[in-house]
Order: sequence, then C-alpha cells, then structure tokens
Amino acid sequence: MTELSLFKNINNIFTAAGMKRVDQLAINGNIDTGYSYMCTAGRYIYQAALAMLDGNKNIAVICGKGNNGGDGYVAARMLQEAGINVDCFSVCDTKDLNGEASLAFKDYIELKNGIVRIITFNEQLPDFNNYSLIIDAMLGIGAKGEPHGLYANVIKAVNDSKVSVLAVDAPSGLDCDNGKCTSICIKADCTVAAGFYKMGQFFYPGRSNVGNLQIADLGYPADIVEEQSAGIFFPDNNCFNRILPARKETGSKIDHGLAFLLCGSRGMSGAAALASMSALRSGCGMVHLAVPESLVDTLAVKVTEPVLHPLAETASGACAASALNEVLLLCERMDALCVGSGLSRDPQTAFIVRELIGKTDKPAVIDADGLNAFAGCLPEFAGHKGEIVITPHMGEWKRLFGELRADCPDEPLDRINKLRRCADQFNVNILLKGSPSLAVSAKGTAVILPFGNSSLAKAGTGDVLSGIIVSLIAQGCSCFEAVILGAYLHGEAGRLASTDLTEYSVLASDLMRYIPEVIKNVMKN
Repeated sequence: MTELSLFKNINNIFTAAGMKRVDQLAINGNIDTGYSYMCTAGRYIYQAALAMLDGNKNIAVICGKGNNGGDGYVAARMLQEAGINVDCFSVCDTKDLNGEASLAFKDYIELKNGIVRIITFNEQLPDFNNYSLIIDAMLGIGAKGEPHGLYANVIKAVNDSKVSVLAVDAPSGLDCDNGKCTSICIKADCTVAAGFYKMGQFFYPGRSNVGNLQIADLGYPADIVEEQSAGIFFPDNNCFNRILPARKETGSKIDHGLAFLLCGSRGMSGAAALASMSALRSGCGMVHLAVPESLVDTLAVKVTEPVLHPLAETASGACAASALNEVLLLCERMDALCVGSGLSRDPQTAFIVRELIGKTDKPAVIDADGLNAFAGCLPEFAGHKGEIVITPHMGEWKRLFGELRADCPDEPLDRINKLRRCADQFNVNILLKGSPSLAVSAKGTAVILPFGNSSLAKAGTGDVLSGIIVSLIAQGCSCFEAVILGAYLHGEAGRLASTDLTEYSVLASDLMRYIPEVIKNVMKN
C-alpha cells in the first residue's frame, strides 16, 4: 500500500490556519452548511459528555462568542433534550454572537428550559463544584495570547474546581500550533477535536492539558481536505492493523523473515540481547546476532533463541575491521538489518558500519553507535545502497548532522519541515525519538507518534525499539510502515508495563512481556 493510503482524511493534522482554510472552503459562505457542520461537532461533544457523566447529571457549559461557543450551545441543547440538567453560561454578551454561533444560541434558548446566564466581570462566579462536568467552549483554536479579564477568571475558577472538564476543540488557553500554554489554561480531562487533530494537541506542555483526545469527523469534502493537507498525520488503530504483517499458515521461519543484527561490545551485551529478543517477540522468524567473540558466552546465557555469530574483535572488545567480509556474507541471505545497539565508537567498528551500509542493498535500521559511525562522514551516509531507517534521539541527531547546522527548531511545524529536508537530501526514513516522536519518510510524509510515557526514559528501551522495527521490515513491512507500527508497539508496551510496575520501575527488558498484548489488541481492530 502507498504511504498516504494508510491514512483516512480524519487522520490529518492541521495548524489553526490550515483548519480555518478547510472550514472556509467547505462552507463557501453558506451559513446553513456551516451550521450543519456545527451540529455534527455538537453531537460528538454531546456523546463525549454522556460518556463522562457520573450519577450526578448536572453539566455546566461555558460558551464564548465564536464558533467554539456555538459548538457548546449545540451540545447544551442536545444534552437538555436528553433530560440532562444543563446550566449554560456565556462569557460575552450574546448580542455579539453572529453567523452559525447565533443560530446555535437561538436554537438553544428556544428550548423550554434554555436559559443562558451571562457572566460579567464584576459579579461573583458560579460555584462550579456544584456540577459533575464542565464543558469548556470559551476560546477556539485561533485564539492567541494570554486570556485576560473575565476569561482568565473563569478559566482559573474551572481549574480550581474538582470537576471533570470536557474541552471543545482545544482547552482554552492552548496554542494549537505549538502546544504552548498561556499562564492560565484549561486543564481538560477530554478534548473533542472538531474536524481534524491540531498540531499543538500533541506537543508539551499543552498535551498534558488536552487529556483524552477524541476526533469529531465533520464530513468535510475529501477533495478539499486532500488539497489542503499538510501531509502530517496521526495513525489510528485501523492503520496499525493494516500494517501488521499477516502470518503465513504454511510458512516456515524463513518465510516469516530473517533479521540480522550487528550489535554489542564489551560491557554492552545487554543492548544486543534486548534488540534481538524484541525482534523475535515482534514476529520475525529468525534472528542472527553478530557480536564480538568475547560476548558469545555471556549472550548464550542471556538469550537462547537468536543464532550467535562471533566476530573478530579489537583490544577494546568491539567488532574489528577484519570482520567486514564475514558480516557482508552473513547479510546476503537476510531480509533486514539492524546496526548500532551497543556497538561502541571504536574506529574499526565505525568503519564496518560505513562499509556495510554502503555495500548492502538490504533495508537497514541504524541506531545509536551505528549513527555515530557516520558523524563527520555524511558523504558516505548519503551513499547508502539500500533503504534505511534512522532512529536518533536529539543528541544523536546533532552529532550526525551537526556539520550541516541542522538543529531541530522548537516550533513543531518547523521541526517537521527540517526533518523533511534531511529525509529528502539523504533519501532516508527518519524516526526522531522524543515526546512526541516524529516520523518522516523519504517521500516527505510526516507522522506524529505520541505514544508511551516516561517509563521509556530508561536505558535500553531504544534497543528494544530498533529490534521491533527491524523485525517488522524482515516480515515484509516497508521501512516507513515499520517505523509507524514499531513506535506504537514500543510506546504502548511501555504504557501497559507502567500500569503494573509504575513509570518509575519499568525496565527495558519488561517491555518484552507486553509486546504480545499490544499485538493482540492491534489484531482485534
């Protein structure tokens, strides 16, 4: 399947300006069309609110003067029609409403009990602790700068309450382009993104304020969405299921993929063990693990399933340059390679890495010291023969591309575009590890991968990720597909592990126990 065919229109991620453009083109000045979209958004908010209610069915809906407030009025009307007790508040004079928002307000107040209390700056604010749920429909995605006056007071009162909050499109006070929060920003338990995900919903610190992120598919015309798409996506469960390689009922271990791993050095046998075992846990039929010869006895105790290949080593216990021909021969019958975990920065080992990547046409995952081997040697990196995936964290990125002054900007869109330029220049697939991780294909498709938690901030977890990705490639995934699914399996395994062990206590080796559970969940979709 092609890269873009993995994603539906609703998987698009937009900036605030991009979302506004889609909305304008879809509505084309027709207020009835606009109100139809608003009613669809309101229904999603209504459904999310019902799911969040406990025994006390009292809801406060706080509306601003824009379309965000209009979505709130639609949801308030639907909740009231369903028999829920709704108190609707406005932080503006309702005479200031116009367009679709004015229609939503009119339909709400025409209800039997459709009353809106206008909050003014000088009066005492409502006691929001009297409610079981607050719907924040104050500020839309286009709002910029610090909330002042009444808005600031209401946001503070909502945050000071002990009540669950459902945000409409984005928590009030969040910058939807970069994830930055103003000094006072709604802390939501759930956010319903109208139409499409917004860039800033995935980046910290704002990601902490978004809570459970849901999408409201408004049904915008596909041709408009495709034309305006920035080529940035969020993968969902359906996407993961489509990527997951099918098992072959009559297939042998060879039919399910042979992965070759060049990993490890003296004192770093654990990295080789983690990468090889995570590869097997992720489905490939066989792992061939090539390591310095002094590590073989240790690894034979640590791992029993991988086939171990001893290589000549240097005095420092790293792979020696004389092992190059053996490595090249081993790679000939492999389906995918993983190079780097625990290799060390020994110059002879770095030479092997550069030669291997320059001579083999096998798809390869390059991580850690595999990337460090190319620091200062970018012409050789650019001359790779096969398709490759690089999985740097920010430090490795700077070492690899430092001579290009390729620091990653802080602004999310600028960072993604920087990755795109490097992916194009060197014809590579990039997984920049972080929170969130960012994946960019050699063709420029970008995916935001906000999976996992702080449990993955632990030595060895990157080796597990590399093993998962090479396993998926060996089984037949494209390199970019393997990055997307691999990042999810890795992140979700960390999340599941932390529910049992806490985010403090998860070890890289613990992830192996949870990979099967994540795969089972992917198979259900």
